[in-house]
Amino acid sequence: MIYSELKLGRTFGIRFEHGKDFMTELEEFCRVNNIKQGYVPFFSGDFSEINIVGTCGKMENPQAPMLNSPAYFENVETFGCGTIAYDKETGKILPHFHISIGSRLNSATAHTSHFISGKVQFLIEMVFVEVLSPSMERITDENVFNLKLLDFI
Repeated sequence: MIYSELKLGRTFGIRFEHGKDFMTELEEFCRVNNIKQGYVPFFSGDFSEINIVGTCGKMENPQAPMLNSPAYFENVETFGCGTIAYDKETGKILPHFHISIGSRLNSATAHTSHFISGKVQFLIEMVFVEVLSPSMERITDENVFNLKLLDFI
């Protein structure tokens, strides 16, 4: 287990607007507010288009991550949460969100997975909590499929 006590900074309420790309808007929010890391206890709202991790095909290793396997949906209700780390080398945030979606046009059929991308429909509401310390970074773990896992430096 890896853990650390977090020193918290500002807390923000955010409304992402209709037609905007969710990740682009999140990156802009962090840039404008000089935020490098934090956590999102929840976000909710609608996406007109969304990609989450998923497949209907057979996988060679079903235990391995499928980050390059997007499942595409339209017109969904959502609820998600996650963390934001910072990559010092690129100067970019590294979001990691998991999300549950319900397809409005398919009897609210639900799916839950890793969020890849999405276009806001109507709005997304989010609470964002800045973490001042320790440094939250994603470190490549060779023992776990070379995933970049959250660490506290």
